[in-house]
Amino acid sequence: MGTNSIKANLTKDSIISDIKLLLGADVNKKNVFIVVEGDDDIKFLKGFMNNNVTIYESFSGKNGIEEIIDSNVICDSRVIGIRDKDYCKCTKNHRIFFYDRCCLEMMIIGFDESFDRIYNEYYQGELDAKELKKHILNELYKLSKIRKHNEECNIGINFKGLSFISLIDNDGKLDEEKLIYGIEKINSGKQYNFRDIILNSEDVPINDLLDITNGHDFIAFFKVLCDKNCNQSVNDKGISSALRVSFNNELLQKTALYKTINDYFDNEISVWCC
Repeated sequence: MGTNSIKANLTKDSIISDIKLLLGADVNKKNVFIVVEGDDDIKFLKGFMNNNVTIYESFSGKNGIEEIIDSNVICDSRVIGIRDKDYCKCTKNHRIFFYDRCCLEMMIIGFDESFDRIYNEYYQGELDAKELKKHILNELYKLSKIRKHNEECNIGINFKGLSFISLIDNDGKLDEEKLIYGIEKINSGKQYNFRDIILNSEDVPINDLLDITNGHDFIAFFKVLCDKNCNQSVNDKGISSALRVSFNNELLQKTALYKTINDYFDNEISVWCC
């Protein structure tokens, strides 16, 4: 495998101009230009991409991806985007692709082989790996419902500042009252009944929970449970890094992301190095 090109910290205009220049110079039309949300995406994808791929970090997350891919200046099949699905069912542009599950982190966590790696590295509690994953997904369901409702109804609920340390009780469960109070406190200017959203939360299959659980929520919850069972604090970024490292070519080839991008290029252009 060769070395693919990584371009970060560029403005929207700089990214578009750079891609336009490189498209024009690509005489054989075999180079691919991928726009992603952030640094974690670059760290994850660069090891799986061929050297004909240039990866750009979006200037503004997933919204930035859409703005760049939608640009008429670089409207070309070789320019694509990869983003978290979150709670979006489809994209307006067929050149934007989703990670499996809710996001990059949940795509990785969905594979037992990867989750077992961080389980063995960090967790020292009583639950086995499958029980722990199920427990975290189920406990986060109420918060996941609020996130999903927020996205679908475009309410603008703020989740920044929500600390799981204060929301999880001694039994490792998410305290519903503290959760509601915490979100209400952050969103003091919004008159919204968060309790109604999570009322009558039914049992949901684990497979479905992977599609609505925010990856950063999962990692933050996992961190708190690990901290409760060991003498030193676990680092969120360390967990995220370990997750990415746990993923290999064999697992990637099982993803819908791998298949849909291969199908899109119809074997005319090789993107993946595996």
